[in-house]
Amino acid sequence: MSRIVSIVIAEKLVERAMPHPDEQLLPSVKWGDPWCLFTPAYWLAQAWMAELDTKPSTRYRARDGVVEELVFCLLGGYGITAEMATAAYDRCRKANLIEARETRQEAWASALSSPLTVGGRSARYRYPNQKSGYLASAMGSILRDPLCMDSGLGLRDQLLRLPGVGYKTASWVARNVLDCDDVAILDIHIIRAGRLCGLFASSDRVEKDYRSMEAKFLSFCQAIGLRPAALDCVIWDGMREAGNLPIRALEQTWTDLANSKKNSRSSMSHQYSLEI
Repeated sequence: MSRIVSIVIAEKLVERAMPHPDEQLLPSVKWGDPWCLFTPAYWLAQAWMAELDTKPSTRYRARDGVVEELVFCLLGGYGITAEMATAAYDRCRKANLIEARETRQEAWASALSSPLTVGGRSARYRYPNQKSGYLASAMGSILRDPLCMDSGLGLRDQLLRLPGVGYKTASWVARNVLDCDDVAILDIHIIRAGRLCGLFASSDRVEKDYRSMEAKFLSFCQAIGLRPAALDCVIWDGMREAGNLPIRALEQTWTDLANSKKNSRSSMSHQYSLEI
């Protein structure tokens, strides 16, 4: 069963068909309403309004190439802000370390150890020695074994063999460079959104369940009718802009679940005592 919803697209009021809110998108996942935050219907409406369902590629593309994207991703993470990673990347680029595919760790460490200017202030890059080791090792591996560009999965599997590169980083590089739909970037925003709509269980962990969680997200994208590369951009933007609201919503969900289990046990205990 479907219904007609009205949304604004390109400053025009447009009517679109959408499944009934109680209809299942996937097992344990209902469509919900487009005006209810973090439901599948909400994310589909957001994608429609951004016209991502009609665009051939996403706006999150690689900087200049696969190596450049890999360097930028390696410079981020572990609490390093995007602004800090950008400043560090620009420093390394100006030092010609990226173009030269520099394999000496000390060269990368020298560039990353000096203070950077971030937001008009002087700041020091975190983990310059560790990251310089990853970068130097990655450059050496790439020079010995050129990266596979035939598929997202092929590129990701090759990147996973590099020190300091995990599933999220490898998937990010593959998606941004190839604009592919066979991998998913399961960052904290995607994970929270998945838990809020019932796609991911609270026991799912990317550290041990990345591939199974990725399969769930790719099935979610197929069911909703959007490219993974487009949907993860919509969710990432929306969850980031929502601030701590998703966290509060998850906390409330867990509280409600705990209370439900508590009430269920209490009811069973009461019934047992009556039967005795």
